[in-house]
Amino acid sequence: MRLFRSELLRARSRRLVWMVVLGGVLATLIAWGFAAYYSHKPSAAEVATAQQAFDRNIAACLRHTGNEVPPGYDSADQYCRENAGGPYLDGFVLSDLDTIMHHTATFVILLALIVGASLGGADWTTNTMTTLLTWESRRVRVFFVRAAVIVATVIAITVFIEVVFAAVAVLVAATRGSTAFLPPDFWRTVSLTMGRVSLMAAAFAVIAYAIAMVGRSTVSSLGLVFGYLIVFEGIIAGFRPSIQGNLLVRAAVVVVSHQPIVDGGGGGFSTVLLDVPRAWLVVGVYTVILAMVGLVVFRRRDVT
Repeated sequence: MRLFRSELLRARSRRLVWMVVLGGVLATLIAWGFAAYYSHKPSAAEVATAQQAFDRNIAACLRHTGNEVPPGYDSADQYCRENAGGPYLDGFVLSDLDTIMHHTATFVILLALIVGASLGGADWTTNTMTTLLTWESRRVRVFFVRAAVIVATVIAITVFIEVVFAAVAVLVAATRGSTAFLPPDFWRTVSLTMGRVSLMAAAFAVIAYAIAMVGRSTVSSLGLVFGYLIVFEGIIAGFRPSIQGNLLVRAAVVVVSHQPIVDGGGGGFSTVLLDVPRAWLVVGVYTVILAMVGLVVFRRRDVT
């Protein structure tokens, strides 16, 4: 606990952590500021007309879908609410918040990557790792306590940013949009999305931390991670769609969106390349393996 409190204090005292929090909140305010500026409060008649059209679209979708539930959805009603189209209003509709949070998850996870890489590589860059290991020489304990602090810090930061994001969205919808059309389990769905985004952010932060412990710098960690994202998942995966079920970022996307990757084949058949349970497994395997590699290297290499 003494080591945990020390590492937690070190993480809390780093300027970068507070800059990430401030940057996330500032980006949220700027984004919703633009959304509020370009939105217009619809009238009651416009909301009623949009509600009728939305209900008709859902009814038509349910008739077309029948009793068949598409892959990745819990019910036909959920599928139709997300894919039937609408409601169409000249303003922000709060029911779109969950979808918007899926798209902004990339930004949140990138902030977590920076935090994880910095907390893992800072002591190497400033040459203070020898001081830490003089005070606490058990490297396994140091490695896992730091990982736990990074997970706790990243989850706290991401949940805070997402709560601020949702709170400002409610304000914009109430003043410049509409809070109608909300499904019964709307806030439960939004809360689950927040949780999944925070867990994925923590997993990516641990991966960045492990790479930083191997490369002994923040820059090496971020360089390798972004190189993997651009070169491997961005280019190579495009030529071999069949390997998407084993890729880290694709798995994180499936977890956050809670929708599988489906390859629509000919003849009306679809192949699920990566479903949600397997996506959780893929992210977990990547995180554990890279963390173990970081631990082994940290234990065996001399600190000079």
